[in-house]
Amino acid sequence: MASIGLIEVMAEALSGDFGPHIATVLPFLIAVIDRDSSEQHQTTLRALPALQILSPSLEGYLFLVMPRLIALLDIATTPINVVEAALKCISSVVAAVNCSSFASRIVLTLVRLLQCSPTPALQTAAIDVLCTLMEQLQDEFTVFMPTIDAAMKKRGITDHAQYERYSRLLFSGRLVPKEPPRVQPQMQGDAAQAVSAPALGQSSDGLAKQEVSVSQLRRAWSTKQQVSKDGWLRWLHGFTYELLQQSPAPALRACSNLANRHPRLSKDLFNAAFVSCWTVLPGQYQQEIIASLQGVAAHADVPPDILQTILGLAGYMERDEKQIPIDLKRLGDYADRCHALAKELHYKEAEWTLEKNYETIEKLIELNQNLDLHDSAVGMLDYVRKDQPDVQESVEWYLRLQQWDKALVIFRRQEAERGPSYENTKGQIRCLFEMSDWEALSPIYERIWNGNDQQLQMASANIGMSMAWAMGNIDRMEYYLATLPNKSRDKSFCRALLAVYRSNFDEAVRYINDAREEMESDLVSHITESYSRGYSQVFRCQMLTELEEVIAYKMSSDDRERQAAIVDTWRQRLGGIQQDVGMWQKLLRLRSMVLRPVLDLDTWIKYVNMSRKSGHMRIARDAIAQLLEDEVRFMEEVNRGEFEAITPKLMAQAQEYARLNAQQQQQLGLSNGLSQGLSLHGNGASSWEGRMRRFSIGGGNSSSKNAPLDMSIRLSQQPALVYMYLKYKWADNERREAFQMLEMFASDYASKIGFDVHNPEAFAEHIDARVLANISNADAADDARTIHLLARFYFKQAEWLSSVQQSVSLAQEARTKASLGAGDVPYTRQSESKRGSDAAVGLAGREGIRMSEDGRSQQDAQFLYELRGERINEAILESYRAATVLDRKWYKAWHSLALRHYHVTQRFETEHGSITEEVVENHVVPAVHGFFRAIQLSKSDTTLQDTLRLLTAWFNYSQFESVAQAVQDGFNSISIRTWLQVIPQILARIHINSESTRRLIRQLLVEIGKNHPHAILFSLYVAARSDHTERSQAAKDVLAKLHDVYPELVEETEVVS
Repeated sequence: MASIGLIEVMAEALSGDFGPHIATVLPFLIAVIDRDSSEQHQTTLRALPALQILSPSLEGYLFLVMPRLIALLDIATTPINVVEAALKCISSVVAAVNCSSFASRIVLTLVRLLQCSPTPALQTAAIDVLCTLMEQLQDEFTVFMPTIDAAMKKRGITDHAQYERYSRLLFSGRLVPKEPPRVQPQMQGDAAQAVSAPALGQSSDGLAKQEVSVSQLRRAWSTKQQVSKDGWLRWLHGFTYELLQQSPAPALRACSNLANRHPRLSKDLFNAAFVSCWTVLPGQYQQEIIASLQGVAAHADVPPDILQTILGLAGYMERDEKQIPIDLKRLGDYADRCHALAKELHYKEAEWTLEKNYETIEKLIELNQNLDLHDSAVGMLDYVRKDQPDVQESVEWYLRLQQWDKALVIFRRQEAERGPSYENTKGQIRCLFEMSDWEALSPIYERIWNGNDQQLQMASANIGMSMAWAMGNIDRMEYYLATLPNKSRDKSFCRALLAVYRSNFDEAVRYINDAREEMESDLVSHITESYSRGYSQVFRCQMLTELEEVIAYKMSSDDRERQAAIVDTWRQRLGGIQQDVGMWQKLLRLRSMVLRPVLDLDTWIKYVNMSRKSGHMRIARDAIAQLLEDEVRFMEEVNRGEFEAITPKLMAQAQEYARLNAQQQQQLGLSNGLSQGLSLHGNGASSWEGRMRRFSIGGGNSSSKNAPLDMSIRLSQQPALVYMYLKYKWADNERREAFQMLEMFASDYASKIGFDVHNPEAFAEHIDARVLANISNADAADDARTIHLLARFYFKQAEWLSSVQQSVSLAQEARTKASLGAGDVPYTRQSESKRGSDAAVGLAGREGIRMSEDGRSQQDAQFLYELRGERINEAILESYRAATVLDRKWYKAWHSLALRHYHVTQRFETEHGSITEEVVENHVVPAVHGFFRAIQLSKSDTTLQDTLRLLTAWFNYSQFESVAQAVQDGFNSISIRTWLQVIPQILARIHINSESTRRLIRQLLVEIGKNHPHAILFSLYVAARSDHTERSQAAKDVLAKLHDVYPELVEETEVVS
C-alpha cells in the first residue's frame, strides 16, 4: 500500500514528466491486480486510483492495461464497488489517450454491463464512459450506436441527457472533441496527505500528521561508543531509518522500509528526513541532536563518509535557508579532514568575511591552488597586499601558490640569517623536490641522515623515497622506507615497489592490495566532491594497476605476445592521462622498470616536450639525460650481441654509434667509455663540463650546463631524439648552439637521402621513386621516416630564424624609442618587420624566449641575425620551401610558407610604395599557391584566415595576369564550401576594375550558387539593387545564370527580397 501511495505522489508531482518511468511502475501495478485473489479485492481497489493518475502516460501500454480493466467489469465475478472503480479508471484512460483500437471490446463489454447491471448508478456510470468514447471516436462511433440504443431500450433507459445531446451533436457534425482534462483523482490515505501538505514536516488544516517520537530518535542518534568504520556506518544507516520512520512527511515514511534494504537510497534521503524531523523538534532536542553530530565528528576514527554526510546536511539546510547551528570553523575542519576542498573553501571564505587573519589567508591561497583556481589564489595575494600594505609576505604564501623557486630563495635567506632549523630544512626539501633538483637535494639528505634528528628524518622520508626512486638508487629506497612512518598512505605502495625490484612478486601483490584498502576512503571522499578532485586518487589506483602489470610483464619473460600486449595497453592508456608532468613522470618511472626508455621513445619524447612547454626545464633535461644514457647502454649491448632482436638496421646503427664514439673519444683524449661521463647525479657531470672547453660547437658557450648532453647527442642514432633535444636547448636559451646544431644535423640527414636544400624541387620525383613505390622495403620505410623528420628540422629552422628576426627588430625599436624618449618611433625596415611577422611573435611566446630577462638570449639572436645578414628572408623561405617538398601533405608548412611570402610582399610594398613584376612572381604567386594548398590540407573548418589572406592577395594584385592564373588554377583544388565564409568579401569586389578578375569572381559565384543556392541568392539580390551600375549589372548576370539552374528558387527569392 505504501509503495502505491509513493507512486501516486511521484506521478502527481512529476505530472507529464512521469512517462519515462511508466515501464518501471506499471508491471508492479498490474501484478497487484492479477495476484489479488481476496474476496474484497482491497489491493485492486488501491491500485486502480494509481492507474487513474497515470492514465495520460498509458498510450503505449494499453495492450497491458485495458484487457485487465475490461475483465474487472464482469458483474458475475467482481464485487460492485470494484466494478465502479474500474469504470472510473476506464473513463479516465479513455478521456486521456486514444483507445480506438480497443473501442469494440470496451463498447460490447459496457453493453453487457447495461443489460445485467443491478443498480441504476452502475448503468449511469457505464453510459458516461460511452459518452466519453463517443467524443473521442466521433464518426467511427456510429457503428456501435444501434447496439447501444437497443440495450438502453431493453433496460428502459430513456432519460440520459448527456448521451442524447452527444448523439444529436454527432449526427449534425457539431460534436467537437475536447482536450482531455488532467486527471486529479482523490488519492487515498498517506499519499493524499503528502501531496496536499505544503512542506515537509507540515500539514494543512484538516490533515492529521504523525507525531515525532523523540525517545525513538534519541536512541537512534546515540552513538554508543562506536569504534570501527563498519560500526559508524551501521549507526548512520540506523539513524537514517529512524528519521524516515518518524518523519511527518508520509512520502518519506513510505520509503523507510525500502531505504532500510537499500543503503544507497537511505543515504540519498538522509538530508530530507533530517530536515523534516528537525522542523518539528522543540529547541531543546534540536540542541541535543546537533551536539550528538558534533560528538560524532569529534571522534578521531570516524570515517570520511560520516563527515561528508554532515557537510552535505549543512549545505542542504543552508540552501533551504535553515542554517545548521554548527560553527563555520568547525565545518571547515570537517571538510579538511575528509578532503572536501570545495566545501572547505566555501566555509573558509565565509570565515574570512568575519575575521581576517594570516592563517585564513594562507589556507585560502592553498585551497584555491589545490582546486586549480590559480587566478583566484594570486588574486587573494594581491588583495591582501592592497588591503594591508604593511603586511609582511610569508614564505607560506609562495608555497601555497606553488612558486617553489621564490619560496626557496626565502628559505635560504632565512637559513643564512638564523641558521638551520627543522621547519626551514623541511621547506627547502619540499621546494627542491617539487623542482626535481636532485643534485641540490642529495647533500641535504646526506646531512639529515648523518645527524640525529629523528623527527626530521621521519618527516622527510617520503620525499627521500621518491628521490631515490627517481635516481634509480634501490638501496637508498630501502633505507628511507625503513624510516617512513607506518601511518603514511604511500608506505604500502613503496613496499610493493621495492618487492617488485627484488622480484618478490607474492609480497608485492599483498602490499598492492593493502594500498588499495588504505586509499578506499580517500577515493570515495574525493570522488563524491567532484571528478577533478578525485582524479589524483584515480591516478593512484592506476599506479597500483600498472605495478601489477609490471609484475605480469616480468613473469611473462617467455611470452613475448603477452609482453607486447601489456606495452600496447600502456601506450593506449597514456592517451587518457591528463597532460600533467608529475603524473607522466611517475608512470614512466614505473614502466621503465621493465621497458627501457629507448624502446619507448615516442612516449618519452612526448613527456620531454610536455615538460619543456610547461616550463619544467630541469625535468626535461633529466629525462633527456636518461634517454641518452639508455641509448648508450643499448648500443653497447647491441655491439656485444646481448640484445635478442638484432636487425641489420639496428646493427648498422650500433656500428655507426661505435665509430662516432671512438672518433669523439679520440678528439677528447678520453680513455674511458662515454657512458662513464653521462651521469647527471654525482661527479660525472662536472668532469664532462671541465673537458667541454676542448670541444666547442661553432663558438658556443662551452661551459653550458647542457655541454655533456651536446656531446652525447652527436652520437645518437635516433633523429627524433635529436630533434626533441634541439627544441629543448632552444627553449633553455642556448639559441646559438641549438641553431648551429640544427643546421649540422639537417645537413647530415639531408646528405644521407640526397636532398639539396637549395634545389628542393628536384627531390620531389626522387621521393616518389625511392619511398612511395617501395614502401614495403624496410630501408625505404626508414628513409620515409627520415624525410618526415627532416621536414620538421627545416621547418623549425625557419621558425627560429623568424623569431630571431623578430627579436632583433624589437630590440632595435626599443633602442630607437629610448633614444627618442616617449615620442613616436620613426618608420624603419625593422619596425615594419616587427609589425609584419605576427607568426614570429607567436613563436617567441611559445618557445619560451625570455628576451627582456636574459641578455644572452638577445646576444644569440643578434649573432644569428648577423650570421644570415640580408639573406635572412631568403633563408627563411628556403627552409619553409624545403619542408613543403619533404612533407607535401603538411598543412603547417604550407601555411607558414604562404604566410611568409605574404608578409614579404606587404613589407616590400610598404617600403617602396609599389610592387614589381619580379616580386609578384617570386612572392605573390607562391603565396597564392601556398594558401590554396594549406586550405586544401586543413583538417578543420577554421580556414577563414587563410581564405581572407588569399582574397587579399588576389584582389590587391589582380592586375597581374600571373596572379589571376594562379587563382584560377587553385579554384578546383579546394572545396566549394570554403568560399561560403567569405561571400560578403567576394560580393564586395564583384565590380572590380580588372576584367579577368571580374570574370573569375562571376565564375566563382555561379559555382557557389549551383552548389549552395540558399547561401548566396539573397545577397545577390541585394547587390542587384545597388545604385552602382556595374555592381548591379554583375549581380544580375550571376542571377541570370543561376535562374537557368534553379528557376523556381530564384523567383521565390526575388519575391521575398
